[in-house]
Amino acid sequence: MSMLSMQYAGTLLGREAVIEFPDSHAEVRYTAKGQMRWRVVDSQGHVSKGCEKLSYLQLSDHLHFLNWIEKTGFTVSQVIDSAKGTVQAFWSYADEQCETGHRSSMFVEGRFRLR
Repeated sequence: MSMLSMQYAGTLLGREAVIEFPDSHAEVRYTAKGQMRWRVVDSQGHVSKGCEKLSYLQLSDHLHFLNWIEKTGFTVSQVIDSAKGTVQAFWSYADEQCETGHRSSMFVEGRFRLR
């Protein structure tokens, strides 16, 4: 069963936001159909973009849990506090040098604001 359900259609769906991480800047749009369109510029100016199917659960009026898997296998989980303007992210990605399933991961903190 998908975590995304229209009965849980949260306050982020249908909105746009900007997320600032230490080494990147993301512009995102959360569609009413449960997709996220994103564009990221990293600290070297490289641009990447995509459209991902979200698993989204609104935890409270201001807390949101999001998860998606990109075509590259890069996996993202986020807890967004829209009242405080914060995002806690967990990234998991392919890493042939890593002994734990050939994947590495990291936690990243950022700033969040709705447009």
